[in-house]
Amino acid sequence: MYEMKVKEHFSAMPVFRLADLTQIIQNKDYAKKFLQKMVKRGEIKKIKRDFYTLHEDPFLVSAFLSKPCYISTVSALYYHHLITQIPNEIFCFTTKRTGSVDFISKINFFHTKYFFGFKPERCKDFVIPIATPEKAIIDSMHIVPFSVFEEAFDEIEINTMVYYLKKIKKSSIVKRMGYLAERNGFSVYEKLKNFVNSKYIFLDPVAKKVGRKDKKWKVVVNG
Repeated sequence: MYEMKVKEHFSAMPVFRLADLTQIIQNKDYAKKFLQKMVKRGEIKKIKRDFYTLHEDPFLVSAFLSKPCYISTVSALYYHHLITQIPNEIFCFTTKRTGSVDFISKINFFHTKYFFGFKPERCKDFVIPIATPEKAIIDSMHIVPFSVFEEAFDEIEINTMVYYLKKIKKSSIVKRMGYLAERNGFSVYEKLKNFVNSKYIFLDPVAKKVGRKDKKWKVVVNG
């Protein structure tokens, strides 16, 4: 009796919870049993405790599993068609706790103090928060090797990148991104030099710790 109504209603939502279902099935105990039956039959998919969906796209549901949240790093760059390597995991940034969820693909959540640089973007019939290319590149640091996302520099808006870096104000981020920007043809040193301190750091924090020193940006080029 409820199946058609539930499918029609929740197909228009990326994610729903038991509390949402009780707006249709007002008996909570029956709603729980209904969910269990539909999950067992494969007509509703359980993402994690009290999170359900009628969809099979982990990219689509990811941004609705923790709020506030936005999709970033290589997941966003691939969405923007800026990298060729297909990510096998989803990367999201949130102001809440970190963690991961296994739903078709692994969905990772990273805590960030820099909760900006994302926009509502169209994904299928929904609108979800996705990082701009410039913020997705910045967020990728410490997550994936630079070699995975550096090709995205070909299409960035450098003034937006500089604006984000000045807003972040963290020397290690500025030095790494500044070096990569200049390596890819952008002259940004004069705009960012006030954030470059004298301490050398490795360019790629997830690569091997060996390389040559760049005196200008104070990085050890290891990637």
